[in-house]
This record gives sequence, C-alpha cells and structure tokens, in this order.
Amino acid sequence: MYNTIALEEPTQPVSLSFQVLLGFANAGATIALLPVLFVLIPAQVNQINPQNAATNLALVLSVGAASAMIGNPLAGALSDRTTSRFGRRRPWILVGMILTACGLAVLANSRSILLLMAGWAMVQFFGNMLYAAYGAVLPDRVPVNQRGTTQALVGFASPIGIILGDLFSGRVQDYRAGYYPIILVLVILTTVFLFYYHEPRLPKGVLPHFRLRSFLSSFWINPQKYPSFSLAWVAWFLVWMGFSMGTGGYLFLFIQNITEYTSLYPGHEVKEGIANLQIMQILWGVPLMMLMAVMSDRIRRRKVFVTAGALLVSLGMAMLGFFTRWNIVMIAGVTIGAGFWIYYSLGLAMISQVLPSASSRGKDLGVINIAATLPQTFMPTVGALVLNTIGVSSPLSYTVLFMTGAASALLGGILMQFIRGVR
Repeated sequence: MYNTIALEEPTQPVSLSFQVLLGFANAGATIALLPVLFVLIPAQVNQINPQNAATNLALVLSVGAASAMIGNPLAGALSDRTTSRFGRRRPWILVGMILTACGLAVLANSRSILLLMAGWAMVQFFGNMLYAAYGAVLPDRVPVNQRGTTQALVGFASPIGIILGDLFSGRVQDYRAGYYPIILVLVILTTVFLFYYHEPRLPKGVLPHFRLRSFLSSFWINPQKYPSFSLAWVAWFLVWMGFSMGTGGYLFLFIQNITEYTSLYPGHEVKEGIANLQIMQILWGVPLMMLMAVMSDRIRRRKVFVTAGALLVSLGMAMLGFFTRWNIVMIAGVTIGAGFWIYYSLGLAMISQVLPSASSRGKDLGVINIAATLPQTFMPTVGALVLNTIGVSSPLSYTVLFMTGAASALLGGILMQFIRGVR
C-alpha cells in the first residue's frame, strides 16, 4: 500500500509566510525574464544592428519562445514523476535556477545576434522550468478556497521585482552590466524558497513505469474527455496572443518610431519610457488584482473576474491601435497591464480547478503554458512581416498589430464564460 499524500487534493490551509515566499520565488523567475525581454534584449538588438531591428528581434524572440514552449511542459511532466527524497518539484527548481543564471551570463556577454539567440533560448528554457515547478506547487499544496489569494500574492511579488528590475535596467548605462544584479536576485530568492519549502515524497511504483511513447502521448489531452480544460487552453492562447502583440519588442519599436518619445523627453531613451510604462501598469494593476482575488475567494467565483481582465486587455490594445499621443499610450498601457494581471492570476487559479489529473498537475499546467508561449513563437515573425511590409515608421503597421491583438483578447475572454466545473 503506497502513501499517496503527494497526489491528494490539499485541504490544509497554507500560511501567509508560505504564500509570500512562493510569491518572491516566482518574482525571482519573473525578474530573470520580463525586464530582460522588455528592456535589455530590444536595446541589445537595436544596438547590434539598428537597420534590421524588427527582423532580428523576431528571430531572437521566436527562438526564445520556442524554448519556453518545450521547457515548461517537459519540466512539469518530469517533475510529476520525480521520486527524489527532496520531493517532486524542488530538484527541478534547483536545476532551473542554476542554468537560468548561466543563460543570463551568456546574454551579458553577447555581442552578436547569434549569441543573443542562444543565451535567450537558454534563459527561456530553464526559466520556464522554474515556472513549471512553481506553478505545480499551487495545486499540490494550496486548497481551492485559498488559490485566488495565493496566486494574487504570487502576482503581487512579481511586479515588485519587475519595478525594481525596470528601474535598474531602464537606467543602467551599460546594458550588459544589467544582467549580473538580476542573476544575484534570482539566486537569493530561489535559494530561500528551497530551504523553506518541503514536500512529501512520491513513492516509487505509484505511477506506471516510464515508457517514452506513453510519456510523449500524455501531452495530448483529449478535448472530448476534458472539454473544460481544452476550452481553457484555447481561451488562454487567445488572450496571450493579444497581450503579446501589445508588449515586448514591438511596443518598444512603436514608442521609438511613432510616439516620438525621445523628442518629447530629450535626453531620455526609449527603454526608460518602457520601464516607466510598466511601473505604472503595476502600480495600478496589482492593487486591482489583489482586490479581485480576495473577492473571488470570498464569493467563490472566478469567471466574471477573469473575463473582465481579458476585456481590459482588449480595450487597451484598441486604444494603442488608434492613438499615438504619449499620454494616451500610457493610459492604454495601464489598462492592458491591469487587465492582464487580473486575468493571469485568477485565470491560473481557475484553470487549477479543471486539471485532468492529480498525478499530472505539472505536465497539465505545462500544456497550458504552451498556450501562452505558442503565440510568442510565431507572432514576432508575423509582426516583423507586417512592419517590414507596411513600414516600421508607419502608424498603420501598429494599428494592424494592436487591433488584431484586441480582437484576440476579446474572444478569449468571452470563451472563458463557457468553461464548466468552475463558477
């Protein structure tokens, strides 16, 4: 008779200290990815070859997104089967931390597009290994009636890290030097969580013997058998596709070429504008996210809040599509950020309630992550095609991108209402 406590639905409430430490551990992974994606990599690409910035940025971001799409579900599936005495998730958190730090060091020393691609692919692969392990901790350890609040606290810590990362990376003179403080923060926050978090061991023999064919086929989840999970995947994909069009490298190029930010604020660089925009997103979005999460747990409803978040993303994208004045761009960016934080945090809490199996939580959340990373693999190429065809300096190019994103986010938010098994 096996002790299967590792696979049981959690009922024991978690402490505030656990929630906070899980939040800061996630913040470490977020700091290793988002400030790098939004600020440092676009700046590096633009400095290496400004004439082909759109095309080169598409190459770097697409390769990185493809690595993330593989790394997250793979790590989740392998951690589901891990029988180490240290638990299922902790070994992968340690490996992910070490190799993400190595990838950041490669980026810090990149002076060519090829090396930049290699470094970013490494960071995305192993950084998403961290995300896979942390994401599985939520259904592993947190009872349903605490998941909204816990995910919100996780979402609260990450923006704090992003603000600090943006303040630093947006103002550092040598962008390559910006990577080393990020490495230090990643290592410290991850190590603290590893020492604090203990999890039950999965005994050997509980799960079927490993067979490569069965392992690979497990990534296909039958929509007819699990319709709510499948619908959540499609909705997640659509909102992430919309969101990815209004953030990252193309927002950088939009601000640089259309808003004339540097003319409005002489002596200030575009990356500072991006950093300021993200800070405003967080200052407005995170308090709203926290409020919505507490309300969601208390009234035991998710759908209305998740849909509202997606609609805000769609509204902000539409504003970017038609307005180029910097003050309107700031309002649009804040609307997108607030909507996305609400959608992301409560959306994950909602999805955790429709997972197909307790024995494959990590893998199933990794499959959901494919829906988030898949748009990032092909949208940079599509975006580069639009910008290069219509013109990098043409407002019409960005109108096409942003309005497509608005429609995608709107549809994703609507589909969330049709998921069954959760209110």
